[in-house]
Amino acid sequence: MAVAESEADAQSVQAQRPIALWVVPVSGLGGVARHVLDVAAAGLPGYELVVLSPEGPLAAELRDRGARVAVGKFGPDFGVLASIRTLRTAAQRLRPAVVHSHLAYADVIVAATPLPPGTVRVTTEHGIAGDDQVYHRTAAKSKVMAKVHGIRLRRFDRVIAVAEATRRAMIDKWSPSQEIRVILNGVDPVESPRPARPERAALRILALARLSPEKRIPQLLRAFKVVLDARPDAHLTIAGVGELDSELKALADDLGISESVTFPGFVDPEEAMADADVLAQLSVWENCSYSLLDAANRGMRVIASRVGGNPEIVSPRGLVDADDINAVAAALLDEAAETHLDNWLSVADMTRAVAEVYAEALGTAKDRALPDHVTLATNNGDIGGGEVMLLSIADALRTLGVAVTIVGPSEPAALVAAARERGHSVVELPARGRKQWIAQLRSWDAKNREGLLWCNGLVPAFATSFHPQRIVHLHQRPTGAQRLLAPIARFRSLRTLVPSLSMQEAIPGSTVLPNWSERVVLPSVRERADEEPTMIGFLGRFSVDKGVPVLAEALLKLQRTHPGRFKLRMGGEPRFVGEGSRQAVEAAIRPVQDLVEFAGWVSRDKFLRSIDLLVVPSVWAEPFGLVVTEAMSARVPVIVSDAGALPELISASDDVFRAGDSADLAEAILRKASRRDSSALDQNFARWRDFYSPEAGVRALGAVLAATSVHTRPAS
Repeated sequence: MAVAESEADAQSVQAQRPIALWVVPVSGLGGVARHVLDVAAAGLPGYELVVLSPEGPLAAELRDRGARVAVGKFGPDFGVLASIRTLRTAAQRLRPAVVHSHLAYADVIVAATPLPPGTVRVTTEHGIAGDDQVYHRTAAKSKVMAKVHGIRLRRFDRVIAVAEATRRAMIDKWSPSQEIRVILNGVDPVESPRPARPERAALRILALARLSPEKRIPQLLRAFKVVLDARPDAHLTIAGVGELDSELKALADDLGISESVTFPGFVDPEEAMADADVLAQLSVWENCSYSLLDAANRGMRVIASRVGGNPEIVSPRGLVDADDINAVAAALLDEAAETHLDNWLSVADMTRAVAEVYAEALGTAKDRALPDHVTLATNNGDIGGGEVMLLSIADALRTLGVAVTIVGPSEPAALVAAARERGHSVVELPARGRKQWIAQLRSWDAKNREGLLWCNGLVPAFATSFHPQRIVHLHQRPTGAQRLLAPIARFRSLRTLVPSLSMQEAIPGSTVLPNWSERVVLPSVRERADEEPTMIGFLGRFSVDKGVPVLAEALLKLQRTHPGRFKLRMGGEPRFVGEGSRQAVEAAIRPVQDLVEFAGWVSRDKFLRSIDLLVVPSVWAEPFGLVVTEAMSARVPVIVSDAGALPELISASDDVFRAGDSADLAEAILRKASRRDSSALDQNFARWRDFYSPEAGVRALGAVLAATSVHTRPAS
């Protein structure tokens, strides 16, 4: 088997979001692996990351972190032909929207490999140097590689550099035709501050580098000899391995400083930095050094050669000419040579910038042009959750420059009226009731429709079954007789979309297009006095499946253990609720009715402004949860049950309780109310922004359409 995925990944070949396939030709944890692992941990907004690499420590670490990995015979150890076959197999299987190469070998292979129509190529340059011989040793080899890179760049839709110096070197040496986007390597602030050092503590200097000529360790050793004259208690640790190991140890002996220098070989970088005051890096060239970023991020001083991307990181007092031994020594001793990363990109900032590059590439690639026109067929004439998304999709299509027509029944006419109000073209078919709507839509679609049909629900999908050029978008799990209709409705469709991973598991072969919601901006934040009860909020249908009885039971438990500490405000009414469910809800609320306020049909913003904590206690498998993402955008605390898609929406697993378990819900409410943690609100807001905001929706919709429009082979 040319390409293998982890067991968890093999459960679903098709990604929940458009796939970005990162191609990495190395198996170890050095160099670019840090970049890959950081992105895997943070995620690419709007995209599913899959990493193709040879089997080894990097793949194992990615699996341990829950990332999706495809491994195969790829990289210099396997040769060009095997690498091309592996990449081509992976691309045919995964159908990525983007193939993103890292390191020169992968760049060349990605350029040479035929990819599925419409797949865009993106490359990130991590390691070009101003000095030709840093990486290529000879001028002749450098010239050959410059020609190779110049040719292969013509195959790429977008080019990223990790530093401005990298961008300039690429332009000077490769003359690319594309604009090069600079996206610096991101780092997140460390959780705990670096402990203060005693004033007269020994000076500890650290070098983390390969023991090779381009790292200029001999200059550091000579500078350290000068440092010892001023600080006899100083100590230098040179951590790393390489061809100069014995030569450097001999030089330390010759300089008479061996007792103050240690060569420990490989070390844990974090532990080494914790024991040092200064990081010294005198390389011939660096692009965007993670070593410098990590050291500065931990409060260490950093001293670096004035080359490449180092001036983009290091403060001027920390930059030196590596061959000026006295200047290097002075900088090592300079307590004021501090570098601060106050405005540096976070990892999330970096991944958002990469996702923006993908969106630009997908939006402009000639062979991935979006359709000129999309017809959206509604499931119902009334406006429910699916119809809200239909209108949002129509607005997003308009943003993408795609013409839209919305088709709906004449009775009820709420949907077509709302579409007209938003300025969309509307076709209103004379139909009352579901049977008439199915017949009218099928007839109209066969005779009048042009271009792509977006079936917004099972009803229009079934009505137009066997018709060509359709996307089926299911907002609910098919149940009962619907399970028999769903395969017919999906047959020969181009793609089936669902709003969550939970639904994707229930509908094999589907692709996730997450729902999105407008940002809720509250004019003021509810301020609660310490003695005032915590106001729990429930917003939705008063029914058993929405978990209202479970919430009432949890409130009763809290009243017994913490009397007077909690109250419940309920927004909504028992509309569209069966008599049995209504009676069960009323019976559950009766014991706590003195603790419950009924707000009725209140505006979402007003309701969210009036509560301290939103609880979503559903006991049925929710396909999504717009009220959750709305609360996240408003920075309102929220906890959810583990029913369906709810747990995948929020950022913290601590905010999830067991569906139907009133005791677990009571504990979750008490735990959440006891914390006033703004970081959790910030994380939820960032998750909404990256995955569930209108901007994220437009990106995801554009990527789905771009991929779909070129894959004309019907999928069952």
